[in-house]
Amino acid sequence: MKFYEVLVGGDEGPQRRLRVASPTDVQAADAAATLMRTHEAILSIRQSPDDGLQRADAPPPRTQAEEASEATPGMAAKT
Repeated sequence: MKFYEVLVGGDEGPQRRLRVASPTDVQAADAAATLMRTHEAILSIRQSPDDGLQRADAPPPRTQAEEASEATPGMAAKT
């Protein structure tokens, strides 16, 4: 798991930095989306070095198998 810093905000509004744990930068955007407010957009995503003290603002994003298991219980385990 890697740590990412996601900068969110609006064109004219304030910007916020969110820290998330994720295997990829694309999934980091998914994790940050759970913390975003109305009219905020992702402005940048960059990987942060893991110094052993990193804390995430959001849980890691769910995998596709975890998301599919709600719709089709048991199918995710068969793949």
